[in-house]
This record gives sequence, C-alpha cells and structure tokens, in this order.
Amino acid sequence: MEKFKLQLDWKPNAQFAGILIAHYFKWYEQAGIDLEIIPWRPYLNQVEMLKTDENMLISTEDNLLIRGRASGQPIKAIATMMQYSGLGWMSLKSSEIRTIEDLKGKRVGIHGDGETGLKVTLQQYGLSEQDVEIVEVGYDYASLLKTGEFDAIQCLVAIEPNELKAEGFDLNVIPAYEWGYEVYSQVICTSDRLIQNYAEALKAFLKITFEGWRYAFDQGAEVADVIVSRYLHGSDSTMQAALIQTLKPLFEGKIGMNKLGWMEPERWRKSVSYLKQYGLIDETLPPEALMTNALMASIYSVV
Repeated sequence: MEKFKLQLDWKPNAQFAGILIAHYFKWYEQAGIDLEIIPWRPYLNQVEMLKTDENMLISTEDNLLIRGRASGQPIKAIATMMQYSGLGWMSLKSSEIRTIEDLKGKRVGIHGDGETGLKVTLQQYGLSEQDVEIVEVGYDYASLLKTGEFDAIQCLVAIEPNELKAEGFDLNVIPAYEWGYEVYSQVICTSDRLIQNYAEALKAFLKITFEGWRYAFDQGAEVADVIVSRYLHGSDSTMQAALIQTLKPLFEGKIGMNKLGWMEPERWRKSVSYLKQYGLIDETLPPEALMTNALMASIYSVV
C-alpha cells in the first residue's frame, strides 16, 4: 500500500467531487493507495507543501507551480482538473459591473493567486493595474460585499457566487476564461522524486481520480449527498449538486469528457509568458520543465 497525501487548495466541496467520491468508495484503497486528503487553510501556498519529504500531491493554480519551479523547486504538473481557470470577479448587481472595462476606477479585492489573472485580463482590454485599485483581502466574501468597501471581489465562478446566491445575494459574475485568461486550474502537481519513483502508483491515482470525476458529473445528486454527509458537514446537498454541474464545462474545456486531465504544452508556454511579463519570474521556463503528460498518455493510450 502506497501512502500519499493530497493537499487541496480549498475546502472539500464540489470542486473536488471526483476525488471525494473515489475516496468515499475506497477506489484508491482498492488500487493500493492510502490517500489522506488535507483541506486547505487560509493563506496557504500549496506549493510550499511539496518541500516536505512526504509523498505529497497538491491541487494548485498553474501560476503558483510555475513560480515554485522558477525558484528552484523540483516539481511538475502531472494532470489538470480544470481546463480553464475558475477565476473570476463578482459584484453586487446594483454596482452595474458586467464587463472587464467596468472595473476601471473600481476597488477590487483579490487573493495572491489571482493577481496575475486580473492583470493579464485587464491588459487585454486596454487597462493596466494603475486603472484599478487592487487590494488583497480575506475570505469573508459576504461581509466584503455588504459593506460596499469593495466594488468587486475575486472568486471561483462556480463556487462562491452560487454559495452567496443561496444566501440571498444578487450578483454579477465575470469569468476570467470568457475574457481571454485561458490557463489551467486545480493542477495536480507533485515532486520530481515521486514522478520518478512512484510512476505506477501515480498513474493509478490519476486514472481513479478522473473516473471519479466522470461519475460525479453523471451522478451529481448522489455525490453531493456524500460530500455533505462525509466531507463538508453543514453544507447543502442541492447547492453542491448544482456546483458540480456548473463545474462541468471548466473540466471538459475543448478536450471533452474522454480526455479529462490532459494538458497542452502551448498553454503552459503562454502562462509562463504572463508571469515573465509582470516580473514574477526572471527566466522563460520551457513546458517540459513544468509538466509531463507521460502518466496521462499511458492511461489514454496516447503515443
């Protein structure tokens, strides 16, 4: 039995439905994998967790992985859950913010992992960071929006807006991927050491994970009940089921359900160019330094 730890980059809700249902059904265990799922905690940079000597996998944003590799960490992406980032910005409908251009002159609350996405998206519409007041904020979205201190707040478009709408908020949402920011999200990343020494176990982990996702998209109501009863007590099953379906287009992207998890080197090249442009990394890293499709290619019998 191989023991792996998986560090999530958010709470164990619908955005990890495929992993959670596979864990619940003991599919990992049946494949010889003892998987410990570790929930996110505030202000955690998941990439830092890969500095331990433990057999660690993480879910993270592509920009955090790139910055970790640029700083010398021997890490790579082995698959991606989302083909498009769930990054976006939400505002009260009364603010009448509906487009990227509407953010000009506004105060936008962000988290560190979303700063690059906002800057890149602004630039594509003729705006710069000087046109918007960008402030790093916490995660009490309801309070931040109620006070009116911020005109818009960073969010995961399939998650927080739906949660807040269930609380009675009337929101506008601007998804980053619809405005030109096409990067991978919830990237599954690990150390070069694990890739080299545990290839078969990692292959089994990935195969089961994406089988779990196909099951989740097909049996959303059942999976939502499991999430609430086993992993996220106090949440609402109806809302979790709705979130699973909202996530589906982000996972399918242009590759479809049969090739979930697949990555294209050119997309990584573009993400590197974004970070270099804003001075967040000094060197241009080639895609092969950041990702490998070798495990997924074996699963999908791609030559």
